[in-house]
Amino acid sequence: MEIGATKAVQDRLKTTKIEESKGDSLVFCWDTHLTKIKGRNVLFIVNASNRYTIAMTDIEPRNWNYYAMYIRCVIYGVMQEMGYSEEQIGLYFKMSGDTTVTKTHGRKSVGGINRMVMDAQYFGKKLEKEASYQWELSEYLNRDICQPEGFDAY
Repeated sequence: MEIGATKAVQDRLKTTKIEESKGDSLVFCWDTHLTKIKGRNVLFIVNASNRYTIAMTDIEPRNWNYYAMYIRCVIYGVMQEMGYSEEQIGLYFKMSGDTTVTKTHGRKSVGGINRMVMDAQYFGKKLEKEASYQWELSEYLNRDICQPEGFDAY
């Protein structure tokens, strides 16, 4: 699994050397971006293939120290929340391979992130105070249909 990091995330991770994407199957690639929404830091975790977005807030400093593991845990938890079986989730992570933090996965993927950030600005509700996973914001961002990479249909 490749976790792409935008410049904002790289700055927060305090890293100067980051690998280029190897171009693995985009369904196993996630790009991350950190921005402020409604005065709070929001980490967008966006699938590079289909633009599925997970919005997280209030990330503890220790989670930034183990960034790749944190992102894997978030994706795992959201898949559980969506109703995937442990077997299905395990297979996804097995197929995705080792986790590496890379640069983002190209212009289309970064455009997807920008679209999600722009859409989040129009989210009409307050972000939940006690929750890291912003479920309502994530649902709001994932309401649109898209054309995943490698598919000719929406």
